[in-house]
Amino acid sequence: MPSRRDAVAPAVERILRAAVSAGLGAEQRDNLAVACAEALSNAAVHGNRLEPSRPVRVLVVVERLACAIVEVTDSGPGFDFARLTDPTDPGHLLAPGGRGVFLMRRLVDGVEFNRQGNRVRLTVRRHPRGRAAGDAR
Repeated sequence: MPSRRDAVAPAVERILRAAVSAGLGAEQRDNLAVACAEALSNAAVHGNRLEPSRPVRVLVVVERLACAIVEVTDSGPGFDFARLTDPTDPGHLLAPGGRGVFLMRRLVDGVEFNRQGNRVRLTVRRHPRGRAAGDAR
C-alpha cells in the first residue's frame, strides 16, 4: 500500500475481500475493517512518515471458515508497544497516542507486534453467532 492517507480505505476493502472465505460474521468484518484501518494508518503516518517511496506491506492469510490473519509492516524504526498507556485511564484521556492500538486490541482476537515494533499481526477467528472479540464469555 502506498504511504498515503487516501490509500487506507481501498486497502481495507481489498483485505476484506481477501478474507471472505474465513466466514466471519458481519460484526467481525466491521471490527476487522476498523482494526486494519488503524494499523494501516499508523504504518503510513507514524512508521513511514507518509513518504511515497516507503510502501506499507500487507499480508493476508486466511484459513477457510476459521480465521483471517492480517500483517501490516512499515519500514520505520518501530516503537516500544510495551510502553503504551491505557487511553481510558483518567490520567491519560488527553494524552496523544495509544488509541489505535487500544482499538485494535478491543476489536480483534489477537494483536501481536514484532520485537522492533514495525509489524503488527491482527488475528480474527470465526466465532459462533452472537460472540465477537472482546466478549467475556
